[in-house]
Amino acid sequence: MRPKFVSQNEIQKVLDGFETFYKQCLETEEFGAADMMKFMEPIFTANGWRQIPDADSKTNILVLHDAGVGDFILMSAALRELRRLYPAAHITLLLRHGANALAENCPYVDEVMININPLDWREFSDVYDCCKKMAAELLSRRYDIAFSFTHYAITILLAYMSGARERISFEFGEDNQAFEVGPLIEFSPFVTVEAPKCIYGSHALESGLALISAMTHAPIDNRDAEVWYSPTDYAIAAKFLRSRIRSGWKMYALCLGGMSLRKKWSAERYAELIKMILERESNISIVILGAGEDDANAAETFKQTLGREICERHILDLTDGCTYRISAVLLSFCDMYIGNDTGTMHLAAAVKTPVLSPSCFATDIDVPYNVTQIYYPYRVPSVTVLVRHALPDCLEAKNGVGCIREDTPHCILQITTEKMFSAYEMLKTRIK
Repeated sequence: MRPKFVSQNEIQKVLDGFETFYKQCLETEEFGAADMMKFMEPIFTANGWRQIPDADSKTNILVLHDAGVGDFILMSAALRELRRLYPAAHITLLLRHGANALAENCPYVDEVMININPLDWREFSDVYDCCKKMAAELLSRRYDIAFSFTHYAITILLAYMSGARERISFEFGEDNQAFEVGPLIEFSPFVTVEAPKCIYGSHALESGLALISAMTHAPIDNRDAEVWYSPTDYAIAAKFLRSRIRSGWKMYALCLGGMSLRKKWSAERYAELIKMILERESNISIVILGAGEDDANAAETFKQTLGREICERHILDLTDGCTYRISAVLLSFCDMYIGNDTGTMHLAAAVKTPVLSPSCFATDIDVPYNVTQIYYPYRVPSVTVLVRHALPDCLEAKNGVGCIREDTPHCILQITTEKMFSAYEMLKTRIK
């Protein structure tokens, strides 16, 4: 379905306007959101955008998301609230590869679009090129409202270039540098409704709900995260469990992977932790979740450290291609998640499985916002083990992200297995 037909001629006039303005930016080496709006608003208005829809017309809503799987899971509550408050609207979800498998079963959106364009948001020119490729497709839908659910510059610019009359996003301030290279670019003029900076003081899931409240001024009905999977996903997961899991035993999920290497505690240390747990409690099965070569390699290292006898009795390795949706089903059967701070951790929290996780963020680094406060496992018993002191190079860098290493585990390796085992005992008490 393509709501509110728009002619190709109207779309081309807007695209030509973008290109003319962009060429002026290249000549002057300057860009200003206010300048772009001054140039583009007459073109939008002349070609049918920015009109207030008729009372009986269907509202078209664009939801922009440009972050990882974990961030998408934390947006699930906002999607549910959006559908509740706009029951008759046509809602389009635009996101990148990774989260699309989870979005396929979302009951709250009518259409899922994948932004396949490569992105490097360090340069404005790269962001503009990426947005321009998507703009034609978005303009054809003539959206009334666009929600930008990430604080990246690209979603703000794309919301504007989509032609949406109302554009809702978070407040942009000096601590939200739009690009790493070039001048600071103020994006606030593109936004018609700004949500307060609750992302700097509360959980990321609450921030997404703040966008809904900023637009509708309506109370939030349900703040729980959720995950959507199919009967087929459930059947596959159940088949995995019947093959190896012992009846009456507890089941723990283990995740050794993650996109950011600085967030990975070593597979060898996880093996030592599991040994310590099994010495106290022998009736536990461990399901290793993940997908891809890196996760499979980490699982092999883990199993070699653990030993064949323990693995045959306690370990079920599913890293040869377990999808996020199947993982969500498996996690719903688990008594605990043990693993890195990654999308699978937020999957666990969404299905109400308690979480034990190490963190690479040290308590003595002054960052613009408290990462563990914003992205902790939401509304579920959990324990996060933090590094007390950052390593010297990270402490001196003061780059605002904590541990600076992206190519290898770094500060996180200061966390000992003994400390993680103490956290495990603490989590069992919290669960009880």
